[in-house]
Amino acid sequence: MRTLLPSDRRGGRYLLAAALCVLTTLGAAPLRELLDLANIVMLFLLTVFVCAVRLGRGPAVMAAFFGVALFDFFFVPPQLSLAVADAQYLVTFAVMLAVGLITSHLAALLSERTEEAQAREQETRALYELARDLGGALAIAQVTDIARRFLGRLDMDVSLLIAEGGSEVFPFRQYGGRHLSELEQSFARSAYQRRSIVETDSLAGMGAAIVFLPLAAPAHVLGVLALAPQRDDVDELRQQRPLLEAVASLLAITLERLHYADAAQRGELQVAAERLRTSILSSLSHDLRTPLTTLVGLADTLVHRQPALPEDATETAGIIRDQARSMHHLLSNLLEMARLQAGNVTLNKEWQAFEEIVGSSTRLLATLLADRQLVIEVPRQLPLVCFDAVLLERVLCNLLENAVKYSPPGARIRLFARAGETALEVAVDNDGTGFPSDRIDQVFNLFARGEQEPAVAGTGLGLAICKAIIIAHGGTIVAENRPGGACVRFTLPLGTPPAVEEEVSA
Repeated sequence: MRTLLPSDRRGGRYLLAAALCVLTTLGAAPLRELLDLANIVMLFLLTVFVCAVRLGRGPAVMAAFFGVALFDFFFVPPQLSLAVADAQYLVTFAVMLAVGLITSHLAALLSERTEEAQAREQETRALYELARDLGGALAIAQVTDIARRFLGRLDMDVSLLIAEGGSEVFPFRQYGGRHLSELEQSFARSAYQRRSIVETDSLAGMGAAIVFLPLAAPAHVLGVLALAPQRDDVDELRQQRPLLEAVASLLAITLERLHYADAAQRGELQVAAERLRTSILSSLSHDLRTPLTTLVGLADTLVHRQPALPEDATETAGIIRDQARSMHHLLSNLLEMARLQAGNVTLNKEWQAFEEIVGSSTRLLATLLADRQLVIEVPRQLPLVCFDAVLLERVLCNLLENAVKYSPPGARIRLFARAGETALEVAVDNDGTGFPSDRIDQVFNLFARGEQEPAVAGTGLGLAICKAIIIAHGGTIVAENRPGGACVRFTLPLGTPPAVEEEVSA
């Protein structure tokens, strides 16, 4: 944290060096008769050395020349004259001047190195304290306050600009400092985009920021640190550039830590919320299935009771039975989804023909598919595939049910399958309105619906269950729109089926 000396202070050092030379002359004058001239020369050299150590190189050089002049004028015959009677004294003057200059240079160099080391020690201690304070910061506002206190000791005004994106004009949120002008904002954007320091003296004297340091983390730039000197000494600010770069680096590390800490906290909250929701769904669905099964059985008994109940009572019992069955189906989906998300499902995979699953699924939904044109395109030469028949049947039933829900009566529904190089590709499409184009990537989320307020019944669990089952099999599933309708495609890995031994007839 070095600062430049004012000009009057530098002049004072030269005057002090001259005064020391005069004092040496006055002190040595009474000793002219007692000391040899060589010893008096040592006194002047000592004065030069003291000036070099305490006052610096410039005053020491001046003291060397001034001391030679004083020694010549007051001590070398003829005294009180700059003339030299004996030419040998010229050698004395030369040696005295050379020794004085060399001594002043070495002593001043040592003093400067000592001051630099002390300054670096102070900077290191200050940066350590800054890092310690930033380590306890929990919010960007705290980081800004710490930076302002630290840099305020250097007479600098601090503005912390955190990148937020989403704005082409000024993609930062400002913390601390005054409002930046348009010119300052342009400099800040330049530092952010170029990932380098931007300096300008065109704003000096206006109280505006003139140094913009990018807050660069290892992965990306988090923002910009804008600094403005509270004094007009721009050179002093630029001399402290290494310190400012270190401060910007510490701020970037702290901001990145806060970013990842916030992301980790949000992730933990989401995981906890998901676990709670899964636990509630599993508990409710499991506890409600038994009474619903009983309700379905009792309502079915009333419908088929002999002798039959009155017509209106029989109709009411049928409605109760159908609604209870629908509720039972919903709870089964919820329980299945909870089990899949908890990872408690063990796949009962076997090598089997895919067309058998197609047949069993369409038979289960025969009543639902009665008023649709079902087209099945499944080649008979498909290879055997290893899958869990019960779960894959659930996938096909859910996809066919969705195709019926979101298509008008009489519409065409197609179930298509073919064998690729490494996977079995299956698609179910229908004629209808298709998926909302702006939310097509969300249809596999829990409780996601095809429309904002759909007129058809459902909870948005079907496609989520399909995705969980297909992923558990190591496959992929996607939803897409096609001209005149929607389509859901999924794949199952083929693998290498076991060899089938042919029976040999006797």
